[in-house]
Amino acid sequence: MFEKQAVVYHESGLHTRVAAMIVQKSHEIYQSRRCKLYIRSKDSERIEIRSLMSLVALKIGCGDSIWVSTDDDKQFSAVEEMVTFLEGDFNLRNSSALKEVDQLLHENAFTAEQIFSSMANGLIVTNQEDIITVCNPAAERLIGIPAAKAIGKRVYDVVPNTRMHIVNQTGLGEIASRQEINGAMTLTNRTPIIIDGEVRGTTAIFEDVSALEKVTWEFYEVKEMQERLQLILETVQDGICVLNKVGEIIYANPAYLKIVDRKSAELIGKNIQEISPNGVRNTVLKTGKQQMGSIVKKKNGVTVVANTNPIMVDGEIAGVVSVVKKITEVQELMEKLMKVSAKAEYLEQELLRTKKNNKAFAHYIGSSGKVVDVLAMAVKAAKSSATVLIRGESGTGKELIAEGIHYASSRAQGPFIRVNCGAIPSALLESELFGHEKGAFTGATKRKLGKFELANNGTIFLDEIGDMDRNMQVKLLRALQQREFYRVGGETSVKVNVRIIAATNRNLEEMLEKETFRDDLYYRLNVIPLFLPPLRERAQDIPLLIEHFIGKISNEMHKPIKGVTTEALDVLVDYRWPGNVRELENIMERVITLMDVEYISLEHLPSYIRGETVVREVKRIEATRRGAFDDNIVLPWEEYEKQIISNALKKCGSFNAAGKMLKLTHKTVATKAKKYGLTKE
Repeated sequence: MFEKQAVVYHESGLHTRVAAMIVQKSHEIYQSRRCKLYIRSKDSERIEIRSLMSLVALKIGCGDSIWVSTDDDKQFSAVEEMVTFLEGDFNLRNSSALKEVDQLLHENAFTAEQIFSSMANGLIVTNQEDIITVCNPAAERLIGIPAAKAIGKRVYDVVPNTRMHIVNQTGLGEIASRQEINGAMTLTNRTPIIIDGEVRGTTAIFEDVSALEKVTWEFYEVKEMQERLQLILETVQDGICVLNKVGEIIYANPAYLKIVDRKSAELIGKNIQEISPNGVRNTVLKTGKQQMGSIVKKKNGVTVVANTNPIMVDGEIAGVVSVVKKITEVQELMEKLMKVSAKAEYLEQELLRTKKNNKAFAHYIGSSGKVVDVLAMAVKAAKSSATVLIRGESGTGKELIAEGIHYASSRAQGPFIRVNCGAIPSALLESELFGHEKGAFTGATKRKLGKFELANNGTIFLDEIGDMDRNMQVKLLRALQQREFYRVGGETSVKVNVRIIAATNRNLEEMLEKETFRDDLYYRLNVIPLFLPPLRERAQDIPLLIEHFIGKISNEMHKPIKGVTTEALDVLVDYRWPGNVRELENIMERVITLMDVEYISLEHLPSYIRGETVVREVKRIEATRRGAFDDNIVLPWEEYEKQIISNALKKCGSFNAAGKMLKLTHKTVATKAKKYGLTKE
């Protein structure tokens, strides 16, 4: 390597136009000698001279020393030629050279504009008088005022809670300050613009969470524009990389170098064809088409999201600007979104569980947990065409659930055919289900269509399926498997599109053991089982059902029944209801028919209902008095607790001893004894 010192005598140092001349001179030397020249100051690493923005960033003033070098020891004359040029007066009189320098400045000016158009940060720039000179679109959105109206006004008249005028006065920057603007919280970096040792204004960069957008800037002087843009580029947190029109990296800001874990000298001057020929930047350079939101994995293992835009000058590609951000921030956002989505899905399932589907199940009255769960399962079953088996005691509303599944399904426009398999004699059930041909048996004077044919494109409800004999079970199984059957006396199979819903109050599992019900039919029917709870297991629904039946029956009978007394309601809730909802409806109809007053009282209820309640209460009182725990009688928890505390106090004689026996604290035993009115003996 050959290196030589030079002293800059130009009164303005290496300002933008002089730097452009030096870059142009370096380009001429490279074209004629094929020699790359490098430059450094006493405080910086050496950089290739063909990077205008990096050269301006050195901030070389009049009288400063710089060092010019080359890696080719035989090209010392090229170094000396550049040293002589650097120590000259930089006066260009050749119009061709002037034009080339101006073109270089023009291209770099557009490069800076394109860089800022890719930033997602809001930017406001003021001059020495605190007058806004630059206001980008991202800042427009934050302050809610168009740039055309903001530019030319005092910054404190436009931006709420601003401190830019204070920074302009003190010359002290403020980093990562929280600032609220029109209800939005921003993170603001305020930096003084210092030129030739004087504060010439202030820049404010507002961190925004919105998507990366293009920003447009207006500048009046190329020199101030370049220096201001350079300062801003050094402070943004997004990584920025700029290529020229031949694909060479001419600028990379500190954020970009940090993201890719590289030094400036390792990137500046390198051609994208060499370091990333298949990358996004090279593709944009060739095609001239922007690529937004590209996911790229760098060589150091860091994954980034990049917005890459071509730099267009007079309709031609003058380079590429790429703005990158670590994907870690996006991943954190995705994790938050996933958590929110999971919560929303859970809430949606809970909503479906507690909400009846489009009134199809409106006739099934109840709000207890077991009813809610059954209806939620029925709603899900309605969304498919799978076979449903409804289990439950007689009078629990199996037909209502079957009807609701049908009308909540896609077959709602088709027929809903009911068949009570237990009410039809076995000899006639086959004809009832599948139909018969004329002359198939005595009395068959014409063809008859069966229930399966009538239910085509709809639903057939086979109630009391457990009462069907085994011979008929075989024929039904074939119809379920093949979705086809033969009419009695027929020779041609009939195909149907039918959904099957079966129901029974029988214990099919016991019937399987006794071989009175076929196991293959059982598994064919038991695709989606629904178990309806008996009324005694959902006692909290009894008041709702009573209110429903009073309204329904009183309207039909034109009787002004207003309700039921508390005593009568307690007895009705306490009754075991072996006939379930059907029995409750019959009782309400009987009572309303016979009564002549507005409220149903205890005397209107059948004696067997009142008698069962009285007998159960007597047994409970007797058991409590005896202190016995009868397996056939279930008492409230307080009764057991009272008896246990009482027995312990009788045996031990003190709260402390009783607590040790019961493995409770002295205070707990004393509190319980006071609650139940017990005394130690």
